[in-house]
Amino acid sequence: MSFEYSEKVKDHFRNPRNVGTIKDADATGRVGNPVCGDMMEIQLKVEDNIIEDIKFKTFGCASAIATSSMVTEIAKGKTLEEALEITRQDVADELDGLPPIKMHCSNLAADALHAAINDYMEKQEKGIAKLEENEYEVAVIGGGAAGLAAATISSYVGLKTVIFDGGQWGGLLNKFCPDKLIENYPGMTDKMTTRELTQSLLDDAREQEAKLVNEHVNDVEIEIDSDFKTLTTDSGTYKARILVLASGSSPAKSGIPGEEKFAVDDGGIFYLTADPSRLTDKRVLVYGHGYNAVSAAGCLGGIAESITLVTDEASFMVPEREMDRVKCIEGLKILNSTTLLEIQGAAKVEKAVLEDQTKGERVEIMVDAVVLATGMVPNVGLMEKLGVEVDESGFVKTDKYQRTSLDGVYAIGNVASEIDLLVVAEAQGTIVAYDAYRKLRGG
Repeated sequence: MSFEYSEKVKDHFRNPRNVGTIKDADATGRVGNPVCGDMMEIQLKVEDNIIEDIKFKTFGCASAIATSSMVTEIAKGKTLEEALEITRQDVADELDGLPPIKMHCSNLAADALHAAINDYMEKQEKGIAKLEENEYEVAVIGGGAAGLAAATISSYVGLKTVIFDGGQWGGLLNKFCPDKLIENYPGMTDKMTTRELTQSLLDDAREQEAKLVNEHVNDVEIEIDSDFKTLTTDSGTYKARILVLASGSSPAKSGIPGEEKFAVDDGGIFYLTADPSRLTDKRVLVYGHGYNAVSAAGCLGGIAESITLVTDEASFMVPEREMDRVKCIEGLKILNSTTLLEIQGAAKVEKAVLEDQTKGERVEIMVDAVVLATGMVPNVGLMEKLGVEVDESGFVKTDKYQRTSLDGVYAIGNVASEIDLLVVAEAQGTIVAYDAYRKLRGG
């Protein structure tokens, strides 16, 4: 089916005006048509009741783009009351007409404008004050998958958001084996590396204009008489109405004799494999269980001279396909039901003392390094200081919306759940964003 579009429609489609987003927009309006799939978003900057700036983003056909462009042109510079009077017919007339079957696009454009204006007016009625430069509606501590998802969606729904990470964006996801294909993410299984996923998450956060701060949060304070939580970094302070803890987890200490001695001064003890190249041509023992241990061994394939993968359990409890991959590594030996009793050496690791549980026999093997993948512990230091409740396993207690025992404080990802799956972490971040929106906007 073909349509006869006016020259104005063609011009606004080919050269749309006011496309994009407004940093710190005063209001946002979103509408969509479930039948045709068109989606429109309009943002406003208002000064003295006048629309000083207006931007739009549209997913749809040529008419949807042209009408969005035109309605922003009509509204810019008008008072809010004048802009509320703009109708779909006004939009169509300014474009020198639209095909009858496409008139719904002009209606959507007008509706998006009206939704943005109503959003602004509702905020004024609720007394939602304009935020200062370092004041935010949502602050996320932790730049892993959970934190980036929370920041991205919070920004997407129109909440001014900042996210902090003093280490490496992507958290443990990107820190250990960044070039490893993701194995258990529906829709992306074996199609994307952890590095690529991290970059995609960062791109999304930046696209939605979340503020990314590459600094550690050293302290958090909640003032009784204030609506804000105060976060302190090395460079200054930030305030936020909603606080999201997504600080993840860290490798647990095993308590094995020799660990403390060799875990410092490059003595040969490693926790997972943040930098596999440091183990080039070394004889490595990997001790632990589950995905962490198996993945650590997998990252060393073709790098280490030899790999001894050891667990004190009967199996590593990972899918057979994962075990099949590591079994193909040249120089790999797997020992089940075997306990690491002690790590020995002079200045550096030289020997590992093992015990075969099935035979009750001790064996010593010469190694240059030991990778300990015995478990993870949630990073809850800041939360414990605030008085947030944690469970017997050390995880922050949350309800189904990831709310903690403190009002306006949420916890997501490995800090709140022992389920160590990317899809779960990102889902929790999304849940928090929408709950924060309901809390702050009263929806």
